[in-house]
Amino acid sequence: MSVPSYKDRLLEIHGINMWNTFHVDRAIRFAKSCNLTGIIFHCNELIDKVVFPDKYFDKDELLSFNPVRNSVTKNYRYYLRSVLDKCRENGLEFYGEVKEIYFHNDLITKYPQLRGENGALCATGPFWWEFLEEKYREFFAMFPDVAGIIVSPGTRESMVSFAANRCTCQRCRDYDVDEWYRSLLAAMYRAVDGAGKKLIVRDFSYTKAHQYAMVDAAGSVSDNITMSMKKVPHDYYPVFPDNPAIGNCGKLNQWVEFDTWGQFFGLGVFPCSVSEDMRGRMQRYLDKGATGIMLRTDWENMTQSSVFCGFNMLNLIAGAMISFDVNTDMDAVYDAWFDHGLVSPLIPDSYSQIPCKITEGKDRELFREMMQLCWKILEKGIHVRGHVFNRNCQIFDRYDLTYNIMTVFHSRDQWEPNASKRVEPTGENIPVMIAEKDEALAMARKLRDMIAAASPDVNHNVKTYLEFVAEGFPAYIEGFRLELISTVYTKKAEISQDPGDVQKARETLAGYEELASRYDSLVRNKGYSHVVEYMLDGDRLIRFKADVSRVLDAI
Repeated sequence: MSVPSYKDRLLEIHGINMWNTFHVDRAIRFAKSCNLTGIIFHCNELIDKVVFPDKYFDKDELLSFNPVRNSVTKNYRYYLRSVLDKCRENGLEFYGEVKEIYFHNDLITKYPQLRGENGALCATGPFWWEFLEEKYREFFAMFPDVAGIIVSPGTRESMVSFAANRCTCQRCRDYDVDEWYRSLLAAMYRAVDGAGKKLIVRDFSYTKAHQYAMVDAAGSVSDNITMSMKKVPHDYYPVFPDNPAIGNCGKLNQWVEFDTWGQFFGLGVFPCSVSEDMRGRMQRYLDKGATGIMLRTDWENMTQSSVFCGFNMLNLIAGAMISFDVNTDMDAVYDAWFDHGLVSPLIPDSYSQIPCKITEGKDRELFREMMQLCWKILEKGIHVRGHVFNRNCQIFDRYDLTYNIMTVFHSRDQWEPNASKRVEPTGENIPVMIAEKDEALAMARKLRDMIAAASPDVNHNVKTYLEFVAEGFPAYIEGFRLELISTVYTKKAEISQDPGDVQKARETLAGYEELASRYDSLVRNKGYSHVVEYMLDGDRLIRFKADVSRVLDAI
């Protein structure tokens, strides 16, 4: 195919791997070999790591009260220049991805008036628009090879935002949220466009209204802004429907973001293919006018892990191939993965592994079936009727988070009205929810038997990993099954206040200690990557049981 399906095809590094040359070189090699067009460093405070700005902090001033910042900033500048050189040499663009408003704490030390009367940072002060424009002008003057900036404006994860504003001044009380977004984006656009670069705005929104407000704000600033939207609304939930904003951005260019690693589907510890889902969505979004894709390879809150150190490398390979040609056959995707070779996520990401290439036909069939089955297990095992039922793939350690995650924080209702009714603890719903977990556990045990019956031609690392998956995956799903049963009966008891329902809920608390002990035996003192213990943490099971008991005692 001479013309790629998607013009912009970018590999995103989100974790501290971006400051590790071994990992960055690996990512650049992959991007070049698989026809991707660029690399993204996604770091909330990326600009503030390399810019003071000089308008607010001169070097002599910093040397007198914060010499460490002066030295650290200098180091980051040299490092970023070296990355930009490598990207240019390999024909790749480089984008910075940030959340704004961000700044170094020195700023509020020097300018305490940025706080409101109640001590909270005032999100509506005009200083912020000047500050943003200044720091981006300085950034692009220093790093002219950067192709553009991708920004999440005013999320709860930035240091100053209207969404999480606690200032109670009159201006904040009267300020319009749409005007706040427009002011922020206009300040950034003046600097970014002035440098001849691209501004890409993300729709990282918790509600449908905010989602379209971001599109409207970007469009009101300039038609030259690109909107970047996750494959599903709000976050990378693999069970959610298509993002309705895609195809509804007016004149704005559109990019779509995909997670290849697994923040919500196993963290790479328990593998699964989302490549089939990716292919379908990429085909549909291309029809809706999207011109670019971003492939996330890790997560900012997890060290020593990425898509490069596990079986989920399949998803990154799929993303690269399908974004180049959405009609790519899935046989070709799997063959490319087998030819690339398999590595084990039990080994920390910064350790080099020799990929185990899969050549035998029967082994290729085994691993393809395994990756597809693993998705079905996770779909039913760590979700409840299409709702998120996990804490970034961990089992819960607090009872209150279960329904909060399903119906509030990661609510589906905004995009599918009344979806949460499917998880209400009713006599009709409870058996269906439990049956879903039973089905997931049966599939996990089927996977165990499938692995036990096979003798694939693999190296020691992959063999050890398969043995871990065979025992660890069923145990992992058992944890969610236990917690789901306790959750729904406890919620039912809270609602009814009936002593019989309380007793029924107490009866669900058997088995936690035994499973917690199994978790420990699977992961402790094995020399595995710490991410493996993150996924099978027996202490969380015990804390969850104790919390449920506390809730039931209070009824």
